[in-house]
Amino acid sequence: METDRFCVVQRLQHRAKVGLGTAVPDGVNSAQFGSVNGLTARIPSRRSAVLLLRGLLATAFALVPSTAVSPAQTPAFQESVSPLRTADLLKLASEFGSANPARSAYSAVITLAYERAPFQPRDVVAFEENPYFVYALAATGASEEAEQAPHRFRRVILLKPSTIVVEDTIQAPSSPQEFRWLLSSRTKPVVTKRTARLVDQQGVVVCETLFPGQAHSRVTPGTAGSSGAEHHLVVEGPSGTAESRFVHVLQALPLAGGSEAMTRMATRDGSLHLSVSTDLRDFQVTLPPVGGGAGDITVADRRGKLLLPLRPFPSGILPMGPEGMRLLDMWDSSYRGGHRPPWDAGRPSAELKRVVESGIISRGRAVDLGCGTGTDAVYLASKGFDVTAIDIAPTALSLAQERARKAGVKVTWLLADVLALPPMQPFDFLFDRGCYHEVRLHNAKAYVETVRKFSHPGSRFLLLAGNPNELPLRYAPPQVAEEDIRSDFSALFEFEWLRETRFETINPAIKPLAWSVMLRRK
Repeated sequence: METDRFCVVQRLQHRAKVGLGTAVPDGVNSAQFGSVNGLTARIPSRRSAVLLLRGLLATAFALVPSTAVSPAQTPAFQESVSPLRTADLLKLASEFGSANPARSAYSAVITLAYERAPFQPRDVVAFEENPYFVYALAATGASEEAEQAPHRFRRVILLKPSTIVVEDTIQAPSSPQEFRWLLSSRTKPVVTKRTARLVDQQGVVVCETLFPGQAHSRVTPGTAGSSGAEHHLVVEGPSGTAESRFVHVLQALPLAGGSEAMTRMATRDGSLHLSVSTDLRDFQVTLPPVGGGAGDITVADRRGKLLLPLRPFPSGILPMGPEGMRLLDMWDSSYRGGHRPPWDAGRPSAELKRVVESGIISRGRAVDLGCGTGTDAVYLASKGFDVTAIDIAPTALSLAQERARKAGVKVTWLLADVLALPPMQPFDFLFDRGCYHEVRLHNAKAYVETVRKFSHPGSRFLLLAGNPNELPLRYAPPQVAEEDIRSDFSALFEFEWLRETRFETINPAIKPLAWSVMLRRK
């Protein structure tokens, strides 16, 4: 299903947690970004249904069909494969390997991995900065004109402070081909079995090929650049395949030397389960195949103390930079350590149950915007809906996944910003319990655009929002006047009803006044 291919959306949970700004990264066209509660997040360009079916969102990587292999042909091959460079890898680890870098890593990752053909910066569909990692995913071949061209996916993960996982996958829909992976350096790489050492002026990069198991490496001379001649580490996989997948672990070390990370990898059900142990931390990373989801990560220190519990990787571009990291941590902290925020009632919405069980809403493709710990999404799935649920808090999504497992239902969970979603097919039913009234304080227009893109004529939209017609005695969510709701949605939707109801909260005795709004897309 298309929703299994993508991930993205944001849970904006409390008024005090929004309204802080994050600058557009250096070198990024501000026209590609949309404001998210005062944050800046890139909104990916429109992708075709063809790429949706190919699973744009799961994994990202870049390889290239190669022709014959002589040194004289290396420059053309280098251009088409979008090679990585040791100098860029060393710079990325040096500048952004700390828990709290001074600026966003977005531009540096774009320069490193996605600014040379066949990739372009606009191909990036997922990005996150975290105290323990930086994650980016990009995909090419998204246009209708490129339907028969190879589809390339590249995922880059910086495991802080200095280990970089690069996964490249290419799908060749027209005919099986031979593919090669490329890494360049100023000095000649030294290759030993599946490991290569590449020396640069700033340090050493140790490159270990983990996948495919039958890959072999060789060294070729490259073209002369401004800093002198480059050499290329060429990793070749099996030939004559319709899809090739490469996974490398690259470690940035000082020239004086340093301890190399220990790596292990296992394959289960098409997913690669990667363990990376450094001097400081142990990382457990799951890399699904294209179409298999976003993957996940766990981080512990060398004594086994859990630093980052199991959580998903992002499926969209999240708020970035130091301020974005702080805000993401603030939203997520509401769910950590067994805590539940006031808005998490722990049971499905009574309004949602009413419209489903009375037959007002029929089964179909549904999306839960700001799903929290998943009570509503799991309820919809139990009633036969095909559910995609989106939130910006990874801890909430981890709790939601466990809830779905115990209930024995399937839900597609996406860690994403509701205002920076990758392409998905429109939904038959949209549900929002508490996301809209947070977002509209800062970007009502962008929220309306989100529901426009992910609805179709006839789609129904049940919206629950804070109501200002009562003075709150204790907890109350942000409140929206009736005229503002009508102003936001009247151009796109018919109002089936707009009436008063009450929110359920963690405390059954506290039920803030709310609006129940049922909309039908014109």
